[in-house]
Amino acid sequence: MKWVRNLLATALLVALSGCAPVADSAAQFTIWASSQEFVASVESDPMSDESVSSSVHVHVVIDGAITDDQLTALASSAWAQAGEFGASDPQINFIVGNAWGFSLDEAGVHVAAVNALRAVPSFVAGTVEYRPLSATSAVPAGVHAIVGSQAALRGAYDIVVAAVVDAGGSVDGVPITASTANGAFTILGTGTQQPLTAIGLWQSISGRILISAANATLTSTGTENLEITVTSAEDRATAEAIATDFPDVALTVTVTA
Repeated sequence: MKWVRNLLATALLVALSGCAPVADSAAQFTIWASSQEFVASVESDPMSDESVSSSVHVHVVIDGAITDDQLTALASSAWAQAGEFGASDPQINFIVGNAWGFSLDEAGVHVAAVNALRAVPSFVAGTVEYRPLSATSAVPAGVHAIVGSQAALRGAYDIVVAAVVDAGGSVDGVPITASTANGAFTILGTGTQQPLTAIGLWQSISGRILISAANATLTSTGTENLEITVTSAEDRATAEAIATDFPDVALTVTVTA
């Protein structure tokens, strides 16, 4: 029963007092989170960064049936509880319904952005500044969204940017990706800047031949790349001929049998 679980959690919290600060924060937060409604599982570890001596890195898996208001309230409570347990600048990740992931922030920007994206029917999954437990600092978090079809990819990037900005966040310098559920079609940009010229080439080519995969990328240096997959050498020749009208885009064509 819920009240029994809460009672046991309280008892364990008391028993944990006196532990080392980092381990104590991680353990106490895990126990608290495990007792909350809609929480399916919790995995936490002390932060490996020695410069942050009293913080934790936590994964909290949430039932996908949770409402937007309930998710917002749980995220706010989790941030407050981590602070009460002595965790400075905690890295707390929520995974909702095995589809949505985000890191908690004090202002609640990330949960608000996720709720906004969850409300768009064409979006099926996504992450907002989510970082797995095994991630390193070299792995960019950013904002990534998945749509159910290639048609829904059109305009998806702008919707992702708007979700973050409308929530009070900033996308300056943030890697942003919009892709289809099967991963075959992807748009990758930074902040409000996306590879519009590469997307234009993609659209021109797809109007002439069948493309089975496409990846439009805006690089860190500002150049645009387009990688596509076609089914014949003839189609590759057609794509490369069209690309001559788009000299600012680096086109790579792969032919599959």
